[in-house]
Amino acid sequence: MKKEFYTSGEIAKMTGVSYKTIRHYHDIGLLKPEKYTESGYKLYGLKSIEILQRIVMLKYLKFSLKDIKHFLEEDELSTVFSKQEELLQLQINSMNRIMNAVQEIQKIKEEDRWDKIVQILQMTQREEEVINQYKESGNLSQRIRLHDYNTSPVDWYQWVYDGLALKEGMKILELGCGNGVLWKKMMHQLPNNIEIELVDNSSSMLDSARENLDEFVDVMKQKNIQFLFSKQDVETMNEKEKHVDRIIANHMLYHVSNKNRFNVFEVCKKSLTNNGFLYASTVGKNHLKELFELVKEFDDRIELPNWMTVNFELENGAEQIKKVFSHLDQEFYECDLLVPDAQAIHEYVMSWPGNVNEILRMREKEWKDYLYRRVSKQNPLYIHKVTGAFIAYKK
Repeated sequence: MKKEFYTSGEIAKMTGVSYKTIRHYHDIGLLKPEKYTESGYKLYGLKSIEILQRIVMLKYLKFSLKDIKHFLEEDELSTVFSKQEELLQLQINSMNRIMNAVQEIQKIKEEDRWDKIVQILQMTQREEEVINQYKESGNLSQRIRLHDYNTSPVDWYQWVYDGLALKEGMKILELGCGNGVLWKKMMHQLPNNIEIELVDNSSSMLDSARENLDEFVDVMKQKNIQFLFSKQDVETMNEKEKHVDRIIANHMLYHVSNKNRFNVFEVCKKSLTNNGFLYASTVGKNHLKELFELVKEFDDRIELPNWMTVNFELENGAEQIKKVFSHLDQEFYECDLLVPDAQAIHEYVMSWPGNVNEILRMREKEWKDYLYRRVSKQNPLYIHKVTGAFIAYKK
């Protein structure tokens, strides 16, 4: 029979979490008893069990106790399980990619396995870095803020929007929509009677997209614009039953595994109307070169995030798309950054996956002194951008 409250020993016996571990979580302030007996014994109820479950799950996902404490303080209980599902799905996707690579290596002759073994090692490390970053929309916002300092008279979102050439009555699909900022910025330019489906595998990103678009409810009603939100993994998505006129993959195809990117192109082509096209933006090899040099100059141990884009860049993307789409155009966005704000650079760098947080927090004062010496209103940092888009036509 279930009781309202349990002692530490009873909780340990019931859950399989050791008494010593429960006591440690109490001592560091993670797991607080809901009441005490007259003799001073700690008593835990359902709320405590829920918190313990969260701690154990986040430990399983390799979060530090410091990070876990932050999540416990910030998250509402109503969102806990959806975030845990998201984290688990990220880990499942990662394990599936690694499993596919391990299966492939068994088909290769022993003397030819070196490159594949190295690839698996790199994949394991990189997937872990991305997962541990926790895909929060705040990281995306920090990365976007840096690009407010562009030197082009046409900002990035306007450039993308112009390239889409949207018309009344169209159906649009955006893959990896992030926080939906494209539609927030372009809302008043959108044509009437359109349907836009936003797809992302992150619940927090979709929640941010909904919040960003909530302020335009009256505009959407007046123009008959409908937004649909779909949580799914692009790598496993199926052909759309209702064919769409535009598919947008804005700086996201390099996150798709090499094995599945071809399949994504196939699904995109089948999902398009005859006059539709896929609009896929990405970066080039020298993108943000000066920023990377600045960080490396400070501490060459810091791992740069440019490995994230190497599988689909302006230099190699066309070759990949042409395996599925025979008609392809390529456009380049002429724009650089002139950044007078050292704090914006700091936030951008701290949003990277990898070891950057660990190193810069250990050298925080040195890093900020260095950064504020190098970047100011009087001496803004010039950063070259290499950005563009492929436009792949159904016919």
